[in-house]
Amino acid sequence: MKITSGRYKYRNIEVPKGIRPTTEKVREAVFSMINAWIPDAEVLDLFAGSGAMGLEALSRGAARCTFVESNRQNQKVLLANIDNCGAGEVSRLIARDFTAALAELAGGGKRSRFDVVIIDPPYEKTDYYDTALQLLQDYELIDDATIVVCEHLYDNKLLDTYGNLQKIKEKKYGTIGVDVFNIL
Repeated sequence: MKITSGRYKYRNIEVPKGIRPTTEKVREAVFSMINAWIPDAEVLDLFAGSGAMGLEALSRGAARCTFVESNRQNQKVLLANIDNCGAGEVSRLIARDFTAALAELAGGGKRSRFDVVIIDPPYEKTDYYDTALQLLQDYELIDDATIVVCEHLYDNKLLDTYGNLQKIKEKKYGTIGVDVFNIL
């Protein structure tokens, strides 16, 4: 698998065993939808896996990316991918469960705020979307300038609203669904 565009274009991305990476076709489509939010963005890649989505954002001009990944084997591959792209200075890995990571990002008096959030948990974990979208709002990690991208199995439809987040785009790529949310 490779980065599809930008300064890391054609860099190889290793994929940890047992995970389903976002295909190059879907990454291209997602980033064409959210391109206006990427320059100088603070990006949060929840359930990062290989880090392909966050690295793609960095490659296309995002300022920084926080990767959240709880699996140790995945973390090793993710760190190698960050190193391979030369993105160490603009990347941060939080090696925790997503709920603990979001609490950490909200705590300590230095609350983070993100311009782009990518949520792509294992597809069978459908309740993770509800929890992540609610915690992002509860912890004030997003605002009305933030775009939230959720990748899921198309048949596992997400709601049109989660708190103040409203779905503004819904796309289908084979069996994959991509929903984009914004606070309206």
